[in-house]
Amino acid sequence: MAPLPGMSDLQMSVEMLGLEANSSHVLGHLVKVNNPIGRVSLALPPGGCGTREKTSVTAQKHHPKCRLAINAGYFNVTDGACIGNLVSDGVVIQTVPLAQSNVNFGIRDGKFVIGYFTPEELQGFEQVVSGVTWLVRDGKSYVQQGWREANTTVQTSGDKYATNLASRTAVGVDKDGRLIILQIDGSIAVGHLKRGLNMFQLADLLIENGAVHAINLDGGGSSAMARDGVLINYPSDMRPPSCDASGKHQCERPVSTILCVHELPEVEERPVGQTSDSSGLLAGVALLVFAAGCASAFGLIVLFPNLVLGGKSRNMARQISRESAISESAVSGTSGA
Repeated sequence: MAPLPGMSDLQMSVEMLGLEANSSHVLGHLVKVNNPIGRVSLALPPGGCGTREKTSVTAQKHHPKCRLAINAGYFNVTDGACIGNLVSDGVVIQTVPLAQSNVNFGIRDGKFVIGYFTPEELQGFEQVVSGVTWLVRDGKSYVQQGWREANTTVQTSGDKYATNLASRTAVGVDKDGRLIILQIDGSIAVGHLKRGLNMFQLADLLIENGAVHAINLDGGGSSAMARDGVLINYPSDMRPPSCDASGKHQCERPVSTILCVHELPEVEERPVGQTSDSSGLLAGVALLVFAAGCASAFGLIVLFPNLVLGGKSRNMARQISRESAISESAVSGTSGA
């Protein structure tokens, strides 16, 4: 495996997205990070699994070098227990039997690794987080197959989670080795309309923006993005203790894990049409309009030397002896859509 192409400085772009989808206007953020290896980590509140804190608070108070943060893995909303495999800064925090697996996104030996991991295979990883549903594989939508492979008991929507409109958080990579983070706002109900994207629309949007592989992380009321410890999206949680006792206001939900991007240079926010400065170190914020659900799936088939993919699917791994490859795990619980 070839190393990630070296760059002297980290570059990050943060784009606001305006999506016309499902008869409503949906907002979100698209982040692309160059040279991400060594600058991305999974972080937990000080109390670890079983404790919860808002994404913005964990990033600001406990991980001050976390310049950009998103909510990450699923968790049990009753007791805060983490769900799925977790590795943070080389420490294996939790493993789960393969039979309860879901797709993982990890970093090992300077490479991204996506697939289904056994507990034994977690040794040697720097970072691992479990999601639910492999969204994009080889530049094509993998939602239908990923849905069949997924352990859907770990989220609240059951079998409808792929088609429900909801807030979403996803992480992936493009053909140039950049980390892609996509966060979509939604709401349970605005008037008589639900807002957000379903899994198929989410995968299409990722493909439109260059993703060759991506997985779905916890979403719904958990979906959040913070920059320098400040929340920059509009979470959809409407229940105590996240909100006031009435539960009438949308606000940020405490979560069990976050994904951090560290040590970023200053990022310039600029209107659409302006160019970033000549050094190339300043990234921009642009307002883009997409017709979600009408994506032209590029079907990119690329050689990506920094990515290792899992071999067998979770369901196949249950039935046959798995050859040396990668596989995954997750436990029951409920947090996202």
